[in-house]
Amino acid sequence: MERNMAQETRRLDRKLAQLRKKSYISSELIDLLDEVSHLQLAALPEAEVRLPPDEQLAAPEAVLQGVSLVNRENFPFDAAQAERLLGELIRIVSKIDGPLGDGAGIAAKALESGELTPAELFRRFLDDDTAFFGKWAERMPGAPRTLPFLVQAAMGPSMEAAAGMLAAKLPDMKISPVGTCPVCGAMPLISSLEQKEGFRHATCSFCRHHYRIKRIACPVCGEDDHKKLTFFTVDEEPGFRVDVCETCKTYVKTIDFRNLDRVALPVLDDLDSLALDYVAANQGYRRATLSAWGF
Repeated sequence: MERNMAQETRRLDRKLAQLRKKSYISSELIDLLDEVSHLQLAALPEAEVRLPPDEQLAAPEAVLQGVSLVNRENFPFDAAQAERLLGELIRIVSKIDGPLGDGAGIAAKALESGELTPAELFRRFLDDDTAFFGKWAERMPGAPRTLPFLVQAAMGPSMEAAAGMLAAKLPDMKISPVGTCPVCGAMPLISSLEQKEGFRHATCSFCRHHYRIKRIACPVCGEDDHKKLTFFTVDEEPGFRVDVCETCKTYVKTIDFRNLDRVALPVLDDLDSLALDYVAANQGYRRATLSAWGF
């Protein structure tokens, strides 16, 4: 499907303008996300992705039972584009004063010396190699998530493009049988209530696929006893709520902008509702995934 880039750029700019009104989000962080998100948006239609052969994808019957179409470690992406974006992102982040900029500088030197290669970084990210990234975090103690942020942001556009192509190969199903992404199997980043009926959709934390899930069920553990599921809101964050599960003690934030004149962009809505993460944590709940930016 052809993308309306002008429209998407306007929506992104409008969302960023909303974020700049948040007192608890620094202007430096918004400036960074502004530059990164525009870079990613421009890269999306340029991504060249080769999908695995159909015989390497999960069978339709398996997907209908909750098996993902592809595994994370085999997820397709545009390696050439990701390598180019990685260099541009390091350049952008290196200009920032403080630990984040220092971390980007360390990554740049490691790549220049051959201690790291883009191919290794992409492979480690797909393998979710926390031990590898943990060792690099020790070298960047002031901003330990710098390296995975750079890698995820570089791979993101082509993975999102691949997810759109793979979604066309999903079997026909109105609602995913499980809360995880039917394309890659990752946990949802955030959910949303849509249309007048309030159908619940989730945005994947890994490939950004948008898919419908059960409204009364925990997307993390599958609990569907309404007595063990609840949600809370805060007056300061209209349009957001936190859905919590007493069985697994996790939460997923939910967007409900149906009656509000607000732009919904799940990746940035996650940051827009950061205050709710603090409230949920203080009540003893944990989120199943990191933020959309790897923080």
